[in-house]
Amino acid sequence: MRELLSQRARGVKRSEIRELLKLTEQPGIISFAGGLPDPETFPTQEFAQAAQQVIQQDYHKSLQYGATEGDKRFRQAVIDWLTQEGLPLRLDEIIATSAAQQGLDLICKVFLDPGDLVYCDLPTYLGAIQAFTAYQAEKIGIPMEEDGMNLEVLKSKLEEARRADKRPKLVYIVPNFQNPSGITLSEAKRKELVEIAQQYNLLIMEDDPYGWLRYEDRPIPSLKSLDKYGRVILLVSFSKLLCPGLRLGILAASPDVLSEIVKLKQPTDLCTPSFTQSLAYHYLRAHDFHERIEHLKRIYKEKRDAMLEALEEYMPRHPEIHWTRPQGGFFVWMTLPEYIDSTELLRRALSAQVAFVTGSAFFVDGSGKNTLRLSFAEQKPEVIREGMCRLGQTIEEAIATRVT
Repeated sequence: MRELLSQRARGVKRSEIRELLKLTEQPGIISFAGGLPDPETFPTQEFAQAAQQVIQQDYHKSLQYGATEGDKRFRQAVIDWLTQEGLPLRLDEIIATSAAQQGLDLICKVFLDPGDLVYCDLPTYLGAIQAFTAYQAEKIGIPMEEDGMNLEVLKSKLEEARRADKRPKLVYIVPNFQNPSGITLSEAKRKELVEIAQQYNLLIMEDDPYGWLRYEDRPIPSLKSLDKYGRVILLVSFSKLLCPGLRLGILAASPDVLSEIVKLKQPTDLCTPSFTQSLAYHYLRAHDFHERIEHLKRIYKEKRDAMLEALEEYMPRHPEIHWTRPQGGFFVWMTLPEYIDSTELLRRALSAQVAFVTGSAFFVDGSGKNTLRLSFAEQKPEVIREGMCRLGQTIEEAIATRVT
């Protein structure tokens, strides 16, 4: 059977996170592994009311095929919301997708040929790595600083590509509270990155599932809002803001870019599910989405604060142990002494009934073996404290025995 597989299929591995989630389902495990929203935040009653209306009164749209671009009502409701957030768009600049992951896949399908160069953070989102690998792109990792991607290194790598007569195509960035690091790209770097894209004839994939979940300081303008060249393609997911089961998001880009994407979306799925678009539209029309986001921010801020406080209390005092302090989002990123392999550490942690994601999964260059990602979003504050206590003890044991 394997000899029948395409080169694309042979090159893709299963998601380490998805495989790990199977282990974390065991009773008693406190999991900080998956970037899962708290199910208690899902608007169940509001959806129950909207679903009745969608099925009984709106069935001619909600249960029927739809346009590849998406339900105009849903897209306009999203435009109305984004306009209030400082990002005005038109209907011909936005399409509905099956969450942001489909948008990411479609961009790769439209713009990447085997061997094309894609530039991303070190570390970066695992789902993006899988997509780039599936389309046989060459992945170039750019180190991160406290305010995001090191743009001097990016420019150096772009010059190397020019000299080698290679074809850079895309820069992939999660600008706000990045998955996995929690780092935010500064406004100055956002402006410079747009200019770099124009100078080197690149597209920027701005993947922003967390940008509205900011717990402190002022919002930073999106790359899309700073783009005067049509270089930025924005992906927004409703998985964290409503619920992931909807599998609903939007892709915003210039009309000429969208036209190409729509052509290759049609053989992918014909259209994004009409039912979930109708459900989201009725929800957005009937409820104050801004107030919902404020509600989510209060909940997740408490969880983030609980994790940061517990890390300070329970982690060993060691000069090589440090972690990020995200201003929003779902994730804290931890770096350990270089002699600790987080894969081996995870085996110990699971014995102590606590789980995380090993950091090496997020690096395109094979590094990051002494790093790990912690998600605070799903667990209650008191559970977070207990989990950090267990993890701290596990790391102490690893240091004592110098796990390699």
